[in-house]
Amino acid sequence: MRAEVRDRVLATARQHGYRRNHLVSTIMGQVRGARTQLFMGNLALVHVPSLKQPTLRPMQQSMIKAAADRALELGFRAGVFSLGDQVGGPAALARVLQARGVLGVVFLQPNSNNTTAGFPWNYFTSVQIDYDSPNLVQHTVSLDHHFTLVGALSRLRALGYGRIGLFIERHKDERLVHKWSAAFRSYQENHGGIGAVPVLMSETMTSREFLAWQRTHRPDLVVGHVDRALSWLKRAGLSVPTDIGFFNLNWNERFRPCAGLDLRPELHGAVAVETLAAQIQRNERGMPLNPQTVSILGSWVDGPTLRT
Repeated sequence: MRAEVRDRVLATARQHGYRRNHLVSTIMGQVRGARTQLFMGNLALVHVPSLKQPTLRPMQQSMIKAAADRALELGFRAGVFSLGDQVGGPAALARVLQARGVLGVVFLQPNSNNTTAGFPWNYFTSVQIDYDSPNLVQHTVSLDHHFTLVGALSRLRALGYGRIGLFIERHKDERLVHKWSAAFRSYQENHGGIGAVPVLMSETMTSREFLAWQRTHRPDLVVGHVDRALSWLKRAGLSVPTDIGFFNLNWNERFRPCAGLDLRPELHGAVAVETLAAQIQRNERGMPLNPQTVSILGSWVDGPTLRT
């Protein structure tokens, strides 16, 4: 457009009260640039191993795939690393990431053991999925364990279950600062209607102690991560769901058809990358002054282990 024509159009627009809408301008810029999206930089998705979870579990693999896909959509490339592969620990990992031009890091935390101590945070933007310590010092993406379990218990009570028992391995509860067991006990005390079955907590859940607990307290439904309990109940002569129900705390890592909670690992991965990208765009690095947590609500999944 010639300059004189442009000036005449702008003068007419001002005469009639038109003003530039910056939101529309931004959208049109994105539409015009859709075919030539700029490369923004490299990200790292870092698995932090533990004694109980030395390798990536299916749920974490789902997180990583979703995170990598979302990174591409936002103009980033995401590589996968493991803290356990580095002989020199977090500092050695940081040197590898710097050599590869990594701007931001997502840590997948399997336990609260401070295993990232010594990582040079000031060189990177970072966010973690789940907690590395009871003291929150990083931006974190995590399941809202309390509201997720409370909502599920309300639905289970509405289905007619009146004696619900929770069984859980200790390391899975401890790494979440006991959020599962705290939510369960809180519901027993403050909402009621699900009985007073004590929580069964064990280092490694076995059929012997599970069935001893079941025979002693007679729950009409059990809630837990270990779906091997279905086989244990069957060997004890109990039919699921006729005699007793089962509800999986982590439906994403089931080995048998069952009802349970979808903890939405894909959403965890995508939100972690979105949170990281926003920090990079604001040029934020190092430990945040005010750490924030993005809470994700799990969703109910029907299955053959509940009566209708």
